[in-house]
Formats: sequence, C-alpha cells, structure tokens
Amino acid sequence: MKQLDVAEIMLKLCLLITLITVRNSIAGVPRKDQSLIGNQGLYNTSDDVVILNATNFRATVYGSTRGWLVEFYNSWCGFCYRFAPSWKALASDILSWNDIVVVAAIDCADDENNPICRDYEIMHYPMLKYFSVNAHPPSLGIVIEKGDSVDSVRYNLVNRLETEQQEGRGSTWPNIAPYRNVEITDVWKTASSNVKYFFLIFENTDSHLGTEVILDLHRINSLQIRRATSDNELLCVTNKVTKFPSLIAFGRNESHRVINVRIPTRQGVRRAIKDYVIARGVNIYEASTMTAMSRDAQQTTIAATIEKAEEARQSTSKKMVDDRLYQLDLESALRYSINHEIPLTKSIEGEKMEALRRYLAVLAAYFPLRRSNMYLEVIRDVVESKTRMTGEEFSQLVKTTEEEMSPVYSGPRRWIGCKGSTDSYRGYPCGLWTMFHTLTVNGAVLQDDDPAAVLRAMRGYVKSFFGCADCAAHFVEMAARNGIFDVRSRDEAVIWLWRAHNEVNARLSGDKTEDPEHKKIQYPTTEHCAACKFANGSWNEEEVLRYLKHKYSYSGIKYDGIDNTDDIDDMINANGSRVKRPERLAVEAKRTTSGGEGLNGFDISIWLVLYVMSSVIFTLVCSRELKSYKRRMWAQEESYKKKKNHINLLTI
Repeated sequence: MKQLDVAEIMLKLCLLITLITVRNSIAGVPRKDQSLIGNQGLYNTSDDVVILNATNFRATVYGSTRGWLVEFYNSWCGFCYRFAPSWKALASDILSWNDIVVVAAIDCADDENNPICRDYEIMHYPMLKYFSVNAHPPSLGIVIEKGDSVDSVRYNLVNRLETEQQEGRGSTWPNIAPYRNVEITDVWKTASSNVKYFFLIFENTDSHLGTEVILDLHRINSLQIRRATSDNELLCVTNKVTKFPSLIAFGRNESHRVINVRIPTRQGVRRAIKDYVIARGVNIYEASTMTAMSRDAQQTTIAATIEKAEEARQSTSKKMVDDRLYQLDLESALRYSINHEIPLTKSIEGEKMEALRRYLAVLAAYFPLRRSNMYLEVIRDVVESKTRMTGEEFSQLVKTTEEEMSPVYSGPRRWIGCKGSTDSYRGYPCGLWTMFHTLTVNGAVLQDDDPAAVLRAMRGYVKSFFGCADCAAHFVEMAARNGIFDVRSRDEAVIWLWRAHNEVNARLSGDKTEDPEHKKIQYPTTEHCAACKFANGSWNEEEVLRYLKHKYSYSGIKYDGIDNTDDIDDMINANGSRVKRPERLAVEAKRTTSGGEGLNGFDISIWLVLYVMSSVIFTLVCSRELKSYKRRMWAQEESYKKKKNHINLLTI
C-alpha cells in the first residue's frame, strides 16, 4: 500500500479539523447513537448473578465489605454462551456465601461498558477476576482460572478465599484456615455463647470440602465448624482419625462423637451435620433463607434446560435460509468492529499495530460504504502515521471522524440477514464472516496486487482483536493448517475463505451456540446454487466461485431497512471499475437541471473556511510549498472523482 508523506497527511487532518469546527458551530455536536447490538446480555434478574455495568461497576466493587467474583464476557461470544449455564449454576450453588463473595457479570459487548473492559485489561472472553474486600483503585482484580466445570471454578475461588484470609483480609468471615492446635478444649474459650456444637472436619491437604461446608453453613449461629488437614498428625492420632474425610462433633460438657458420613461429599457432610444437631433439638434457623442449591438438583436443572432446548431445536420447522447480502449487515459488522472491538485493546503496537494497518487498508479499498470511503481512508491514514496508540485514542479517532463526516452509514445499527432468533445468536460473528467474504470478492474483482491481502488482514484481525479467544484460537490454528498465505490468485483467496467458513460450520453444527432457527449448514444449498455440486455430491468449485462472486459483489447488495436509497453511491461493473448507479445518475441529473439544488449554505461555508485556513497555513510554510500542497489537494480530489466517482463529501 502506498505510504502517504507528511504533506498529504497534513491535508487530510486539515480537512478533518475544518469539518469539526464548522459542523459544531453550525449544527452542534451530533447526538451519540444509543442503539446497541445484542444489548440484553446472557444474564437477567431471574439469575443469581449480579449484573454490573459501566454506571455501577466501580461504586459497587470498590470499597465493598464483600469480595466480588466478576465474569467479563461478550454476549455474542460462543464460548461465553456455553459458559453462561455454569456461571449461573455457580452463583446459585454458593448463594449462601454472598455475604462473603458475590458472583457478578458485565457484558463487554455493550458499548457503554467498553471503557470498563478496556481499563481492566480484558483481552479475551470470558475472563474471571476476583476483587478483594475493600479493594480500591488502581487494583484491576486478580484473574481466576475458569477450569472446565462448576466444581473447578468453585475450587479456584476457594483457593483464592483461603489466600485472602491468610493475607489478613476477610477478618469477619468464618475461619477457613486449617485448625492447627492439638487440643479441642481451646475452641470453647473463644466461641460465642450461642454455639451449641463444634464440628471438626478432617480432610486431605488438597481437599476443598472443609472450606466449602464451613461457608455453606456459616449462617447457622448455633454451630461452629473448623477443618483439620491430614498433616496435623498429632490431632489425627488423638482423635483416632484414620480415613479422610471424617467428621467429629463436640458438644459443651460432652465427649466428642464420631459422626458417620454415609456419602463423603460436600453435600453428604453438610447433611450429616444438620441431621445430628436437629436430632438433639438444636434450632438451625439460618440468618438468611438463601441456601446453597444441591449439586444433584443443580445438575438436574441444567440437564432439563439442555434437554428442553434440544427438543425445541429439533421441533423447529426448517426455514429457508436467507441467501442475500444486506448493506446494514455489512455496516453493523464494521461499526461494531472499529467502534467497539478494537478500542477494547489497551495498547496497540507491534504485531497488533501491523494487523490494524492491514485491516484498515482492505476496508478503505474494498468496503462498500454507500456515501464515500473517505471516512475509512482518513482513519487509515492517521493510523499509518503512528507506531503506537491506545485503544481509547483509536476510539476517539473513529468517533470524531464519524461525527464530523456524518452521515457515514446508511441507517441504524441492526441485523437483517444475520439476525438471530434471539439476541444471543448470530449477529456480529455472522456479520464479520459476511464482511470478509465481501472484501475477498471485491478484492478479486478490483484485482489487488496481493492475492492474500484480505486473508492476511482477516487473520491478523481475528488473532489480535476478535473478542472470543476460543474462536480466535480455532481460526488461527485452522488458517495455519490450511495454508492461508499459500493462495496464488485472488479467486483462490475467495475459495479459501469459503472452505474455511464451511469447516467452521461443520465444527459448530449441533453446538449450544447454534441458532435453532438457523442451522450451521454447508453452503451454498442446492436451493441457491443447483450447479454448485456434481451428481456425486462433491463441490463444483468453478460454479461455487461464480456463486460467491455474484452473492458478495457490490451489485448484489440489498438495501432492506434503509429509508433513503437515492444516495447509493456506485457499484462495480464487470471490468472491475466503479460506475454510478443509474438511479443515482438520475437524481444528480435532476439536481443539475433544477439549478444546483445540491449545493447549500453549509457547503459554501465549508469551502470558504477551507480556503481561508488552507491559505493561512500554506502561506506560513512558504509560497513554494503552498503551490505544492494545493496541487496535491486538487490532484487528490480529481483522483477520487476519476477512479471511484465518490460523491463529493461536502455535498452530503
């Protein structure tokens, strides 16, 4: 890609600054678009998960008397979707611990939460972070490993809580440290008068059972429970403990009793303790009516939910797949990508900066913005001039450029062809695939010098910025295995991406993330391309290529959901050149014959301010440079008119 020199960059920045000044003075700053894609998230008020957002996050988490275990997730991320039932189950399972630690979640797919997720350095989804009691900035939380089950997440949390108490935090919690004394009588010296029975759970050193039972029953004021580990040999010998786990009960002025635990699990020990004290007439009224959900009931609930979803999926009648390309899908994917996903990266440099440059280059070259690609070109050129920038700086660049070149997009952010049966399905992942198919096809039509340019940009973007870490890892591995950079022609790049998409569809078919109303199929179907398969069922890739070029070309774009289509800019003809659409030419001809109605006072003001500012700047430099800059400016404008026939930015 051609490198712009300092003078050219100065010209574009001058144009941008002028637009900002005049637009703000005439029309005021445009209102922020509040629409969100998939803003309901994966959790709701019926779950035991506390929902956090940009408004309440810091005020809730910092300075709290409780610890906070927070899931940073992305509502469209397939891995997050699969993880959500486990997170809900964990929240229900340890609900009785909520005066000690709270299970919460924040959706990083919500634009309003973008600064929070960036500031807390969330580089993949889902990411779990623990915030200590009375945490304060600049603490960013402690990463907790997810594990592969509810149990493993709970074990990792228990380890963290034990460490917290060892380091002097959680002084109001029940004592979850191992009992180190060899005499039991000492416990009554510090026990409250309300305590009727003291229980000692003997367990192996790597067990979590004792801590879990202590936390499960800590609200029962008449009980005190401690844990002892197998390395306290003298205590084990004194109490004749030879197997683990074991449970011993001590009453005031009573000798100790070994309690038979029929099922040596967390639930079994908990049940044995309750049965023992109830039989002795002790009131085990808990300070809160919230009790931990039984593991069996929990698993039954999850299984029933999965079974119900599967029945619904199987009973859903087969629907005709929408096989059209929509402008709003393309623009929604672009907007989410550059307004939300890239800005989540705290620092963009090195490999990430190179990936960003390549991504912006193919967008500026091939993305079908209806009005003008100047918007993408300005962003590309500014990024090209830098070696490093923060995600926040990139976000400000995108927002400012969009506001001052408004309108950039065709309509509101919404999905048409990529709309799922619910907000948690399809959406952005579908839109991103669609966008890259469009870029590869238009790269082939326009005959780019590098046949792998779009594929290179796609791999770099997915690896560096795509929010679903699990998905990104799968794609990068698949790309390497299938030789993504070995393509030798532009048509081969189009076919490579089609094969890759079908491979992903095959892997995710039947997955929990599959929309029951939009199955993961091998496309194109015979309904949409009867010639794309031979009689033996194998692909006819020559016909597939023809199908892809037709579907994803500029001329194939549909404008459903857009109110005004008379300003559709241009299209690609068979020779790979941009030409005015007939309907656009008719509109422009009408405006010309009606006396130049396309030029208004705002446009004249823009030109006037541009002229004055340019004159002052260029005169201060030097007269010779002035001539050079003017030539560059007018040459650039003429180039855009001849090569792309873009609508003049200033007549929008």
